[in-house]
Amino acid sequence: MRRRQAESSLGWGPVVLTAVVGMTVGCSDQAVPLPDDTPAAAIGVGETRELDLRYLALDVEGFDNRLTLEDLRAMPRSILADVWLADLDITPLMVNALEQLRTLTPEQVAELGPAAQNMRTLLLMTPDNANLEGTQLEELIGLSSSVNIAPARALANLLGVGITDDFILAQIVAEVMLSNVVGSHPNAQWRRGIVDDEHPDGLYPVADNSIPLTLADVVTNFEDMAQRFGPVDEHPGFVAAARGLTVVEEDFVMSTKVNANALPFKGADLSNVSVASINSVGSQIETVHDYADPEWMDIEGLAPSPRVEELTFTVEENDAFIPGGSAEQPPSQGDSPAWDLPPWQFERLIVDMARDVAGQVPAHCDTYELATGAEAFNACVRDDGWVEMTTFNDLGNPPAPSYLHDLILEIAQVRLHDGGLAEGAADVALSLRDVEVGVDPEALIEQTRANLEQNPEALREFASLITNSTVGDADFYYVRVGTEDWLFFVDANDVRLDDQGQPVRDYGYQSPGFFSDPQLSSKVSTTDEVDGDVTHEKVRVAPGDVVYVRDDEGRRFEIQVSEKPSRSWVSLSVTRLD
Repeated sequence: MRRRQAESSLGWGPVVLTAVVGMTVGCSDQAVPLPDDTPAAAIGVGETRELDLRYLALDVEGFDNRLTLEDLRAMPRSILADVWLADLDITPLMVNALEQLRTLTPEQVAELGPAAQNMRTLLLMTPDNANLEGTQLEELIGLSSSVNIAPARALANLLGVGITDDFILAQIVAEVMLSNVVGSHPNAQWRRGIVDDEHPDGLYPVADNSIPLTLADVVTNFEDMAQRFGPVDEHPGFVAAARGLTVVEEDFVMSTKVNANALPFKGADLSNVSVASINSVGSQIETVHDYADPEWMDIEGLAPSPRVEELTFTVEENDAFIPGGSAEQPPSQGDSPAWDLPPWQFERLIVDMARDVAGQVPAHCDTYELATGAEAFNACVRDDGWVEMTTFNDLGNPPAPSYLHDLILEIAQVRLHDGGLAEGAADVALSLRDVEVGVDPEALIEQTRANLEQNPEALREFASLITNSTVGDADFYYVRVGTEDWLFFVDANDVRLDDQGQPVRDYGYQSPGFFSDPQLSSKVSTTDEVDGDVTHEKVRVAPGDVVYVRDDEGRRFEIQVSEKPSRSWVSLSVTRLD
């Protein structure tokens, strides 16, 4: 039994329809019958059917593809999430948030929880308000009294600052929080991208102090921020709640100039030997945009001053008091257990901040005298931050030698628990409102344009959705290259997507490609470059050729190439073997 199946529609998408607006179409009073859309029955074993495939071309030059926020919201989120625009540096956001915390009004401070209030106090800690009790520097209180100076003065001299100067600047706090808490979170370390030889898992590193920005984030205003940057594996997360992180306005438009053959490839669905369509735009992704044109892409409607309405940033405290170290080894670090803690825990944050602070303190010695002029004690800080205090004339027991960062670690922990807050009960949750993100819109546009130029593959699925012309489930398709006819075997990127942007079927081909024998032991197709394509298995064919294939259900077929109906057609005889 032989049946012939020919295409009944061109499968044009919206780009093509827009491109051909204004073309004259002839009219007739005679009724035109509608095509029969009834699917053909499955082909039986031993049955042969005829199939004609046509190569269609409609080149579109400089088509202005404008996508509004509404257009983007209608697209599958999974596709938008794969279009990476830039790594958003959140250093300004963190600095702005900490500065806001420092400058809260008394009424706003009263609304904070105890741990958050103590965290704020920690940011405002100076030698004048530092609590030395219960730390290695507690002995400094008595020593200072013996020479009639305030302990705050001795501490300020040790740190090389004024009595009312902050211990730790907001910039240092922000940098360490970004490095330790944000930088250790899996979703801030890696972003999704194209699978290739260098990235077989499809994961790419995110820039330091940044979070990846995708088209999905633009569309949703980071609605999943608390979920994405919440608990993951062992990491407790750093965002408990986020609302209104807006980088675009409602008049947002992303426009690109498109140069492409906008019509789909015509292929064969072997299950019933019918014509199916494969979107052609994805295969042209390397040439669909002219990157030499500085206006190949433009973005309008970015918020001039992006802000976040509410952000709750969390920091986890260890359940125990973590003492500072007392040994010089390892060099410039010491033996405090804080160094063995996860980077996101509060005590590890503090010791890292303290080491940064200590690194800015120059080597020096301060000598203190009794009223009689006799030397009472001295305090010396080496250039690596190691502190030694020596007393004279039986004045008392000086604090044991240690690194300056160890001393600050203990002072900070004591301060965090002001008011009787128990160890382990000082997990910090800072809720901040109306904070500037600190992003330059023009710089963000330039970064986005540069990133997409370097990785056009990121736009493959996105560009394919512009025409939305994949129809049916082709196993291979026909391409006319100059005067040559080629059959291309589909790859995973050609599988039709559902409304959620997910493949409608698994890519289940065990033997993709074309073979010269029914046993599929001798492959005649290659992935060699043809018309810019280096990913598909492909074979050049001419009338009289015979090739063999296996579909995604494991069925084998013989494909005989018949005489050409015309220049841009191929005629095939398809026989199911098993």
